[in-house]
Amino acid sequence: MKKTLIMKKILLNIIMLFPLLGFSQNSLVYITNEGNFGTGNGSLSIFNKINNSVTNNAFSSNNSGALLGDVVQSMEYFNNKGYICINNSSRIEIIDGNSNYVATISVSSPRYIKQVDANKAYVTDWGINGVQVIDLTTNSVTSTIACGTGPEGLTVSNGFAYICNVGGWGLDSTVTVINTTTDVVETTLIVGDKPNSSVVDVNGNVWVLTGGYTEYDSLWNVVSETPGVLAMINTTTNTVDASYTFPIGNHPVDLVINGAGDRLYYSDGSWSKAVYEFGITDTALASTPLINKSFYGLGYDPFSNEIYGSDAIDFVQDGWVFRYTSTGSVVDSFKVGIIPGSFTFREDVLSVEHISSTSISIFPNPTKGLFFVNSSEKINTLVIRNILGSVVFSSNTDNVSDIIDLSSFNKGVYLIELNTASGIITKKLIVE
Repeated sequence: MKKTLIMKKILLNIIMLFPLLGFSQNSLVYITNEGNFGTGNGSLSIFNKINNSVTNNAFSSNNSGALLGDVVQSMEYFNNKGYICINNSSRIEIIDGNSNYVATISVSSPRYIKQVDANKAYVTDWGINGVQVIDLTTNSVTSTIACGTGPEGLTVSNGFAYICNVGGWGLDSTVTVINTTTDVVETTLIVGDKPNSSVVDVNGNVWVLTGGYTEYDSLWNVVSETPGVLAMINTTTNTVDASYTFPIGNHPVDLVINGAGDRLYYSDGSWSKAVYEFGITDTALASTPLINKSFYGLGYDPFSNEIYGSDAIDFVQDGWVFRYTSTGSVVDSFKVGIIPGSFTFREDVLSVEHISSTSISIFPNPTKGLFFVNSSEKINTLVIRNILGSVVFSSNTDNVSDIIDLSSFNKGVYLIELNTASGIITKKLIVE
């Protein structure tokens, strides 16, 4: 303790500021609209949080009226580009930061894409019951990895990718674990029938949501049902270390997580659903909904800590998006395209030089793992993300925090998000 206090006292006398003190330049939410099946009228909507404006048909507007495709399934934004999975059109469309066309990658039935290292991404593909390995420098498929049936949501943590095998139009109950360095399947875990989505928490563990399976007879009468499950995978041992079972007849979907990486949100119910919350240290599933409304798709903005839900209305006309605070209070709503399904959150940081040294400083940087944050303003929360955007550390802190230890983390670049009264400030940290 004495050594720590002396180190703090010395560091307080050091005037040091690094140039990546950030202010929001772009604060955007991308909404993928599936469109009517077989018509190719899927689209992309963009919500600008700074001026509360909505741009519908963003892809067509910026690409000479070109249609995006048939069943726009999902999108991820990384490397300053958007990667849009268009399921029934068998392709991934790549756009730049202004929604201009960049390239097309042909695949079979893409569902979700996730970057796994600086030059590589994985795409889940129902058409091959596996993962397409994408070279991000050439925008091409380099290999495939066999998984279970109907690979769906995927997450990356601790050097592994975790693939939810939802079963396609049939049944599967597994998660395929892939070593992202070797592109080889490490193990296959049984988590529960029809795993549909997953997230990574602040400890690096993976949470998987399964919907349960319903068997019908020829007249669509229910013959049997299995329960949905919320399972936690320990990514150090690659074992299922916790499991929570939902009531029979409920079919939970759309697992998302907050910016701090410690609270989960999902839709649960039978035909009509509601949004529930679960803390990663909770010991039982919630019985009271946070938002008593049924959504087609669910998202969580880690930057503004807001919940987004989409309403497909009648699956023919344009849908709506509803925005809520993290406590479940409605903020606003806006009209988007036909069958809005998924959300992608983009927050650009503008680098600013010559900021006063009385603001925020980090020392040392680069670091071997131990570092110290000093601020002239109260820091409400501190969140650290890796280059893939996953939360690896979070803490409530104050003007002068304790020394933070990342010595057990992988070497590389991390982004530190500091939430102060002046807003969210982002700084870069290099761990050597």
